[in-house]
Amino acid sequence: MIRTAVLGAGLAGLSAADALAARGMPVTLLEKNHHAGGLSSTFSRGAFCFDFGPHRFHTMNAQLLGFVRELLGDDLLTLERRSRIRLLDRYFDYPLAMGNVLSSMPPLSGLAMMSGFVAEKARSLLRPREQKSFEGWVLSRFGRPLYDMYFSPYNKKLWGLEPSELSADWASQRITVPSLSGLVRETLFPSGKVRSLAGEFHYPRGGIGRIASSLEERTRASGGRILFGAAPESVNRNGNQWEIITRGERILADRLINTIPLNEFAALLGPLLPDGVHAAAEKLSFRSLVFLTVLLKGETEAKDHWIYTSEDRYMFNRLSLTRSFDPAMPSQAVFEFSCDRGDRIWNADKGELLENVLEGAQHLGLFSRNMVVDSVAVRQEHAYPVYRLGYRHEAGTVLDGMKSLGGIVSCGRQGLFRYNNMDHSIEMGQCAALEVLGEGSVEERFHWGEGTWADG
Repeated sequence: MIRTAVLGAGLAGLSAADALAARGMPVTLLEKNHHAGGLSSTFSRGAFCFDFGPHRFHTMNAQLLGFVRELLGDDLLTLERRSRIRLLDRYFDYPLAMGNVLSSMPPLSGLAMMSGFVAEKARSLLRPREQKSFEGWVLSRFGRPLYDMYFSPYNKKLWGLEPSELSADWASQRITVPSLSGLVRETLFPSGKVRSLAGEFHYPRGGIGRIASSLEERTRASGGRILFGAAPESVNRNGNQWEIITRGERILADRLINTIPLNEFAALLGPLLPDGVHAAAEKLSFRSLVFLTVLLKGETEAKDHWIYTSEDRYMFNRLSLTRSFDPAMPSQAVFEFSCDRGDRIWNADKGELLENVLEGAQHLGLFSRNMVVDSVAVRQEHAYPVYRLGYRHEAGTVLDGMKSLGGIVSCGRQGLFRYNNMDHSIEMGQCAALEVLGEGSVEERFHWGEGTWADG
């Protein structure tokens, strides 16, 4: 029998372990934290119960949706999406609709937006913009005014980088209405083909972590072994086997499925990889998040699932309202602060973050100070892969180096260095299990088109 070790108990790792255990294959899942799910888990302590940011499960794969329905049964809710952008001290519906943009925007700003778009199209006839960076991609499709108004400040806050330093892949994969003219077209003649514009999504009662906990239960029930608090210290080759060393155990496996951060996994492999691969891995980085959640007495008037905040007056870049997802959850608002591990926001004490949240919430018209009962701050180090210019070559170099070793499948958001969604992670984990069993590869089974990754 093929023995498999899976690194990381996020959704990709869990679904891989579940699929292998269901086939009766010996599998050991290692997770450095003391719970499963990663970012797709639900924090529960005292009166608090909240997700790490707004999660929505939606997929175009009917078989995958059926799998999740089987996991959760009647506890899988179907919701109509409600999200907005706060900009110019006004709210705009998101996904953007041209009629709402023009009716909500100050007239002069709306005129500038449209004239800037026309000017950009005229400019492109003479001197087309470069298309490698986020900045060039967005300017060429939306014009300077909308770029300066929203796209540039929001992404500077989200990534801590100038948009000229970001790859255009981030724009092409996540801004799924491809231009201002496309926005008009999609508003007037909806195609139903734009993933980000899907108005309906699914959500489990009790929090998004229910998906991970259900996969964990199934894996254990099928004989799979799950070790929490087990951070690998090294990964070595021992003949034809892999040897994973943790603080308390030595694990041997015939195959490895990796879902932990690609750069960290490369470091664990040490001398098994050439220096050039390690040099590429060291250039890859992940953006971190600090979540400041406030517990409220009473309800907010807003019924949004989440709200984007691009303006500098707010340190946080997004917030979500728990009861909009599940009315049985506590009344909470979850604020997200993008940062890098060790920077000012990461090291800020709860009081500083809370003060910014209280001022921001009042300005946003969400709730007042006297509604706050309690607050808690939670930090997540590896949240988003940073798509710097050149990232694709660097990630590809690392993945090719691992493939040359044989016996390794790397998948999931962190393992592929790909900003993917929950459904992608579950599906890729299942495909990784099949690859271990010799039934095709992840590359063969998973659809890799650009539209696959789109969301918003």
